[in-house]
Amino acid sequence: MPLASLWRQRVGACCTVALCLFFFLCPLTSAAPPAKPASGERKAFVDDGSGHPVIEQAKRSIEAQEPDQAIPVLKRFLGGTPPPESIDDAYYLLGAAFYGTREYGDAVKNLTQLLHDYPESELVDRAKLLLAKSHAGMGNIDLALPLLAQVKGLTQQEDVKLEALKLTGDYYLQKKDYLRVIRMWVEEMGLAHDEQAQEARTRIAELINGQSDQKTLQRIRDAYPSSYPGDLALIRLIELHQTRGEDHLLERDIRQFLDHFPSHDYAAKAADMLASVKVKLKAQEHVLAAMFPLSGKLGPFGTEVLNGIQLALEKHKEIPGAGPVGLIVKDTEVDQAGFLTELSDLLTEHRPLAVIGPLLSKNLPVMAEMAEKTKTPVITPAAMFPNVRRLGGYLFSTALTYNLQAKRIADFAMGEQGYRRFVILHPDTTYGRELAKLFAREVRQSNGEIIAIEAYQEGDTDFGPIIKRVKDADLKKYGTQVRLDNSVAPLNLRDRATRRMLYTPGFDAIFLPGRHREVNLIAPQLAFHDVAVPLIGSNGWNHQELGRVADRTLDGSTFVDGFFVDSPNANVQDFVDRYQRRYQATPSLFAAQGYDAAGLVLEALRRGATTGEAVRDFLTSQHGLPTLTGPASFGPDGTLNRRVLLLQIKRGKLVELD
Repeated sequence: MPLASLWRQRVGACCTVALCLFFFLCPLTSAAPPAKPASGERKAFVDDGSGHPVIEQAKRSIEAQEPDQAIPVLKRFLGGTPPPESIDDAYYLLGAAFYGTREYGDAVKNLTQLLHDYPESELVDRAKLLLAKSHAGMGNIDLALPLLAQVKGLTQQEDVKLEALKLTGDYYLQKKDYLRVIRMWVEEMGLAHDEQAQEARTRIAELINGQSDQKTLQRIRDAYPSSYPGDLALIRLIELHQTRGEDHLLERDIRQFLDHFPSHDYAAKAADMLASVKVKLKAQEHVLAAMFPLSGKLGPFGTEVLNGIQLALEKHKEIPGAGPVGLIVKDTEVDQAGFLTELSDLLTEHRPLAVIGPLLSKNLPVMAEMAEKTKTPVITPAAMFPNVRRLGGYLFSTALTYNLQAKRIADFAMGEQGYRRFVILHPDTTYGRELAKLFAREVRQSNGEIIAIEAYQEGDTDFGPIIKRVKDADLKKYGTQVRLDNSVAPLNLRDRATRRMLYTPGFDAIFLPGRHREVNLIAPQLAFHDVAVPLIGSNGWNHQELGRVADRTLDGSTFVDGFFVDSPNANVQDFVDRYQRRYQATPSLFAAQGYDAAGLVLEALRRGATTGEAVRDFLTSQHGLPTLTGPASFGPDGTLNRRVLLLQIKRGKLVELD
């Protein structure tokens, strides 16, 4: 069933008066506030009419789906001198009647009054449930969910808890938070009796089977790796991969299914499918391999790289005469202890044209050794190792290394802008320290000067102390500071102006190799301290929130990156469009670097390189290799020397410089 239909079916039921009967078919009892008679002295509401006649009359009207007739009766009752033990019942029924006539604001008013005046009433849980539905009826789902959480966590009434779970799932369905929907319905299924449990199970199956978003299915799979409904999510993923021809993902998810659900009814079919995938892979004349984490903390980055590789393979298929290329994917997080065995089996059994991976520098040495033995190129799309060729002749890198960033921003600052003196403010992290060191080296090699280098901790918000240290260091060399002339200041500020010192920096720019959060904070604080110089930075700046400061202190600032989604480059825009259509997401630098890594191997194949050794020779010797950002070539250190982009903030927006 389509999700829209499922939502209409569930919420439509919630919005009918019939659903209100849940509250009224059960005995209504209430506890009075401290000054009123205690609940033990009250008569319980039962269907034999033993309660107050007005209350019974209103209850019958609501049960007969005539809530409009109950409203004036209850209003007159509350406006007179009602018996204290019946007031909470009247407020509750009035709220229910207004809910039945879809006058949700009045329902909220009366139910809130009940909860305020009668916090010990036995109707509190049901009132909160109905209050949540009233808020939802007004479109205020975010007000309804906390109320339902209270009821679900505190109520001792099983039917009330079940209804709270159902409604919570319904409202999360409206918000398209499908994992929370599943969690609510699974909990409901565990509490309900057979028929109700089966109804919840049916809802879960309909939701998962109607789902085509792989990320959502993966989240459900990861939340229930060895239990229901993780099996349903995996089966749905397997079906999607099979339909889309994603054999590498199909193999991965079938293996996971068989590992976690070996006795499942679907296991035999899954095993047959796995055998077919293996036969198909072995029949491929050429294969490409990928080895990096697809689960765990690094899973999202590995997935982005894999998405880029997949797009490169899909584009390869569109080229006339291009033969099919298989893809073998290994998740290095699944069996870290067996990493070496997996790598060895992969290289000897399948003889791939190249292996794309790993993500981290620490895994490069062992992969380099295996690459040399089997003459298989290994291309890392993300590791920051500065000279991969030191580890072996078959290692390459398409990553935007620290060296590339430092050199490009230094060339821009000293060459194109003519700056000579710099200050460096960097986070005390590997990223910040390495970029600070490399930038300083580039400046000094070009006869520039570093006035000061200051480190800060990630998460800092007050940069005043380090800015003061920078100013002190600069004043000992080139900076100047003069007292303001108080004659030009307003009369009421002249005493203050007499003490005001105006600082003029003696350096040309500040290099900030940090994240966008700190950059957004540092820029206005520099302006406050009269440090009015251009700011330059690294790819940690690249974020949609960069420059979102009211005073526009970052306007004109420039940084480098290897990828820009809004680039006017036709190749980049084609890649972005394909990625968004394919994955309903915006590609990152990791996806772009994975795309380039696979694209270069496929270019070698199209140019006649049919073995790992031939691919190595092609990548090593060729210039003008096609990449997303333009022609490139691998340097002696194995790094892809390609165009590094200059991005500048103009009026709060990022633009690419020529």
